[in-house]
Amino acid sequence: MTTHPDQMRQTAPYPHALVDLVARLDYKGWRVYVADLDRGQGSKGLTLVITREGPDTYHPDKTIRVNHYMPVPPAAFNAGSWQRWLFEQFLLVETHECAEYFKVGGVRVFQPNHGNGEDPYTIHDPTTDAARRTSFRNVLDDDGTGRARGGVSP
Repeated sequence: MTTHPDQMRQTAPYPHALVDLVARLDYKGWRVYVADLDRGQGSKGLTLVITREGPDTYHPDKTIRVNHYMPVPPAAFNAGSWQRWLFEQFLLVETHECAEYFKVGGVRVFQPNHGNGEDPYTIHDPTTDAARRTSFRNVLDDDGTGRARGGVSP
């Protein structure tokens, strides 16, 4: 098989143990399955799909269905390791949902980044541009070099 030089290719044994676990899984009535599919953004492959149906966090009066696509790692895990990986994928979805529901003063301070190329399961601390440009010595970088004036680069 020839691949484009900018494409990644990985192989591993088919995860029968994972598929068996998914077939027996029960979590909040959510739909869960494994499929070889196109996840968008040029990413294709074996994917765990966790479908959450429930209130829209942004419009609680509406019910929505959301697919969470979790790329299956190319690994030869045993059933116990797949079980742990599967559990961790649900924790990622729950963390994402928590970040959407969590508000302080009506503001979703940990709102996930949903944009193209973003990892929606990463929690970002609220911050400011000034906080990003302040060195560990608490000196503001004024010239955009990444180093605070008069200080030593960390």
